[in-house]
Amino acid sequence: MNLIIQKIQQQFRYLVNLASTFLSQIVSAVSLLILTPILVKELGPEKFGLYGVLLNVVVLSSVLDFGLNLGLLRKLVAKRDDSIYLINSLFFFFCFLFLLSIPIFFFLFSSQVICTGGSYIYYAVFTSVLVLQTVLTLLFDVIIQAANKIYIGKIIRISKIIIEFCCLFFLSKSGSVKLLLLASVLVNFLYIFSLFLFSKKEVNYILSIKNFKISILFEHIQYSFWYFLNALAGVLVFNGQVVMINALAGPAMATKYLVVTRFFDVVRIALTNFTTVLFPFLAAKQLQNNFNELKSIFLKVFTRVFFIAAIVIALLMTIGEQFFIIWSNHTDDVTLKLYQLMAIFIFLVVIDNVPTVFLNAFKLNTFQTIVGIVQGVLGIVIGCFLIIPYGIVGVGIASIISLFCTNLFFNPVYLIMVLNKKIAPHK
Repeated sequence: MNLIIQKIQQQFRYLVNLASTFLSQIVSAVSLLILTPILVKELGPEKFGLYGVLLNVVVLSSVLDFGLNLGLLRKLVAKRDDSIYLINSLFFFFCFLFLLSIPIFFFLFSSQVICTGGSYIYYAVFTSVLVLQTVLTLLFDVIIQAANKIYIGKIIRISKIIIEFCCLFFLSKSGSVKLLLLASVLVNFLYIFSLFLFSKKEVNYILSIKNFKISILFEHIQYSFWYFLNALAGVLVFNGQVVMINALAGPAMATKYLVVTRFFDVVRIALTNFTTVLFPFLAAKQLQNNFNELKSIFLKVFTRVFFIAAIVIALLMTIGEQFFIIWSNHTDDVTLKLYQLMAIFIFLVVIDNVPTVFLNAFKLNTFQTIVGIVQGVLGIVIGCFLIIPYGIVGVGIASIISLFCTNLFFNPVYLIMVLNKKIAPHK
């Protein structure tokens, strides 16, 4: 009887977490779909390209958490005794990285490695602040997730998105990229503080430099190394191209690419939520060594996600394209060809995400991460060659080729092999 009640509670919590995650993504999607054309209009292609590149630099730089937050999630699920010292060590380590990142960004902007057109100090400081806020958001949100209360973090995030949307909507009329960044920074401070307060309800800790332990930090860096490389692979795949396009083709072409990828980011994130919210559950299940059940869960989730993604992408390739034209006001052949290629790419990414989440949850992501980095680098390298004859369409082709040659087939095959190997001794 207790087992039945426990299973019902687990299923209910999964549904609540999933529903809140989808609600968060719906709010985020609506915000994105409304704001993007407004920002393009008010800022103009050049400034919007700059704004988009800076945001992508923030996402790229968020790998400076070195996978430590994901490693923390796994340790908290396992209920490690050093969690209070670990949380403090990560917090103060991230703050140190913030101070270090300011001169690095200043050099990148002033040397024109990343073109900002001036205001190097301003952009360096605010980019660094946004990167710090990104990793601290993950830190406090992970503490909440470890208790399998993803819905709390999502509810807070929804409030943040609504407030930020209102600020950016009204400030867009100023046409100032600086004001938009400032608004995001101020809203993020409130967001992080809210997550901090709720995280303390799950783990009773105090942030103090006295609780910083260098030995615990070094041990955790080693523990989380492959999570870091996995995150690096992810940003190379989804964000590296924007910086490359900006450097080789200019902000105007980067804007076209950003409009298409922003549209599909909504779809990608929504469809990957089915699997992503399973991470704490899968990590806990692995500790029970029930690999037969885990294999069954994987096959069920993979099948469901495949058919759901196929239906969604089929709709996007038909009526979705017309909606995109109305929404973006882009009717040129280049943008529409890129749209079709990105629809195929996102379908493949959503399928690949299922074994990826399982491998990460089981901490069996060493080979998957290596292959993922190869995918990211390959996509950028092929994109550099194809952007010359085909423009941004070539970048879309490069993304599909790199995924086909790497993770798309490796991840599911490797996961099944590992699960079968774990199951074999128990037969």
